[in-house]
Amino acid sequence: MADISHYSRVKTQFRHREALVTCLENLGYEVETDTVIRGHRGEHEVDIAAKIRKGYGIGFVKSPDGTYDMVADWWGVAGTDERKIAQELAGQAASIQKEYAKKMVLGQAARDGFEVISQTEEQDGTLRIVVRRWK
Repeated sequence: MADISHYSRVKTQFRHREALVTCLENLGYEVETDTVIRGHRGEHEVDIAAKIRKGYGIGFVKSPDGTYDMVADWWGVAGTDERKIAQELAGQAASIQKEYAKKMVLGQAARDGFEVISQTEEQDGTLRIVVRRWK
């Protein structure tokens, strides 16, 4: 494995591998599992890889507590400094978290016998999901 000193790591609350993979695919990422991601300083082994641009990508590595941490090394991407990297990773994490939460809520609602009536995104970015269950 390469020197990983430039890889940034972001703690997440993603616990369900299949749900995370599906969310990434829904967001338009090219997803691979049990592979490596490339960065400015080499490759890094990851459980889930999501390609985003110019061969560089983000990855997810399962941590000891069972969550998947986000990892990325974008030091070599033109015009990207440490602050921009942090902002970009935070933005990526937020959009993935939103899709992940939606998937988890809809999955649990279906398992509990609920039917989705509507899904709307509010002006503040929150997602409103209305479900019902007939008894």
